[in-house]
Amino acid sequence: MLEYYFVDKKNKVTRTDDRNYNWLVIDSTNEEDIQEVIDKFRLPEDIFVGTTYPEEVSRMEHLYDTKLQDPLSLVVINLSKSGTRIEERLTPISFVISEGLLITCLDRETEFIDRLLQKYPEQLDTFEKIIVYSSLDIYTHYVSELREMKKRIDALDKAARKTTENEELYKQADLERDIVYIDHTLRDQRETMDKLWKSERFIERLNNERLLYDVHLRQRQTEKMIEIYRDLLESIGDLFNGMMDNNLNHLMKYLDSAALIISVPALIAGIWGMNTGGLPGKSSTLGFVLVVLGSVIAAAVLGYHLYRKDYTN
Repeated sequence: MLEYYFVDKKNKVTRTDDRNYNWLVIDSTNEEDIQEVIDKFRLPEDIFVGTTYPEEVSRMEHLYDTKLQDPLSLVVINLSKSGTRIEERLTPISFVISEGLLITCLDRETEFIDRLLQKYPEQLDTFEKIIVYSSLDIYTHYVSELREMKKRIDALDKAARKTTENEELYKQADLERDIVYIDHTLRDQRETMDKLWKSERFIERLNNERLLYDVHLRQRQTEKMIEIYRDLLESIGDLFNGMMDNNLNHLMKYLDSAALIISVPALIAGIWGMNTGGLPGKSSTLGFVLVVLGSVIAAAVLGYHLYRKDYTN
């Protein structure tokens, strides 16, 4: 279903019909509506391809040979709250801005447009502001998600100092997966946003330095957070590996010590068990007791020596 809005300085954004509109919103899951808009404005056939995939590439490009006047295509990736896996939450938003018309293609289930209109009801009076406030809201979503990830990282860091259970390792793997998706998305999107901020015509028509500063600040904050948290997660992974190596070293030390202690009585018993004759106490019960007692004492002395020995020197 196509949604129509009218944007102007006086009334901001108002819902309207297909006879009087300058902002058209398309559901990216509705192929019929997408094809209708492409045919109507003679847009490239692949302009909205990939708007349902998290691996979509963020980009900005000028369009040619369309029915729109000086159109510009912009694709950014939003992080929505709907969905359980990170792939389901990374949703591309495609803008086509031109003289007199703004087209937005996105997944309507994310309710991004509805929340945007509720959050900035008085600020959205130009196409440029809609795009910039959308960018500000997108980076706000990333910051909010990264703050939640920080709590998970802190919990993993605490667990890594106490245990190497599989459950914690699974949590680390899931968190690393989320970090990788967000990290690559932000890296890809930074180039597009930098290109947009360098567009003199766009910045001139926006004419709002304070808003531009806020978006730049939120973008830098998001990029710094993802870099810090990625490094923190790597350090936690190293801590898990170090803890497992340390536990394995302690286990091997115990097993080697036990094997060495047991080898002493086994050696003595092996010698006294030879059938070559001439061994003292061979036919005496007391001799057997003394051999056993000597074996126990020798094993105890060796065990005490191993216990007291400092292996760090």
